Amino acid sequence: MNANKTSVLFMGASEFSAPALKMLICEGYELVGVVTQPDRPKGRGNKTAAPVVKDIAMDAGVRVFQPEKPSDIYDEIVELSVDLCVTAAYGAILKKKFLRIPRFGTINVHASLLPQYRGASPIHRALLNGDAETGITTMLTDAGVDTGPVLLSEKIAIPEGAYFQELHDMLAELGADVLKRTIPAYLSGVLAPVPQDGERASYAPVIQKGDGELDFSLTSRQLVNMVRAFSVWPGAAATLNGRRVKIHRAEDGGPARILHDAEVVDCDPQNAQHGGPRPQDARCGGPIPHDAVQYGSVIGINRDALSILCGGDSLFNVTRLQFENGRAMDISECWHNLRF
Repeated sequence: MNANKTSVLFMGASEFSAPALKMLICEGYELVGVVTQPDRPKGRGNKTAAPVVKDIAMDAGVRVFQPEKPSDIYDEIVELSVDLCVTAAYGAILKKKFLRIPRFGTINVHASLLPQYRGASPIHRALLNGDAETGITTMLTDAGVDTGPVLLSEKIAIPEGAYFQELHDMLAELGADVLKRTIPAYLSGVLAPVPQDGERASYAPVIQKGDGELDFSLTSRQLVNMVRAFSVWPGAAATLNGRRVKIHRAEDGGPARILHDAEVVDCDPQNAQHGGPRPQDARCGGPIPHDAVQYGSVIGINRDALSILCGGDSLFNVTRLQFENGRAMDISECWHNLRF
């Protein structure tokens, strides 16, 4: 059949959904409706804000539905005679009854290479695990959570040092492109759904607010991955010498030079006089007495980074931070005034 004559219902709620919806509009699909989440309070001012896909749909003259749950609009959607439903980060599980409405089923755009990272937070998990690559999968939705047969997938390399927003935006655009190729190939029968290998499945559960709390018994590399993954929400945070600090940017400083006996550390004492690294600081080039510090101790401060000793005797170098009730600052802006 002519894909562009297909009546399509789109369901999405986040910024990830936006490129896919824009593609459907630009390609001339017959959009009979867009289903998104209700307007909700957002940001520090707690002002009510609409999902971005609502604004895109209204600008295109497409009918918008904002139910608390999809079952609330079941009868209205049935009346639309939907041929195909497309979902992208909608944020709710569709029941079997709803999935039976579209004539050709429901295609979901998922931000991982299924069956890897089924669930709500695949981008976070790829960054947390330090993966070198990730991708987009289009699949036919069934009653499970991202368990349906795969239609098309495309792999990309994760840029070295990428933070959440950068990878999110890359995958959102890729998702729209993969969806653009998926729909006509699927509707014409060229693309056959392939069942997932459930034995290879892994999961990406919903991120909780407390997930961003840094545990300095972890290695520096693991902590840097947390900062990258949680940079948008919930944020990576820690308590350093009784002060709450949000970590916006950090680097892996590699292994610290740890002394396991009492040795004198040779380091320029002038540094300490000017607020720079103290004699035990790793960043001044000297080793650290093993019994002088614990994991989570600040062991060096200079214009480049605030260095924290963490698991595996590795250095976690913070380059951008924010104290409670303060603004985010690069270390280069504030290192002279930092005291821990």
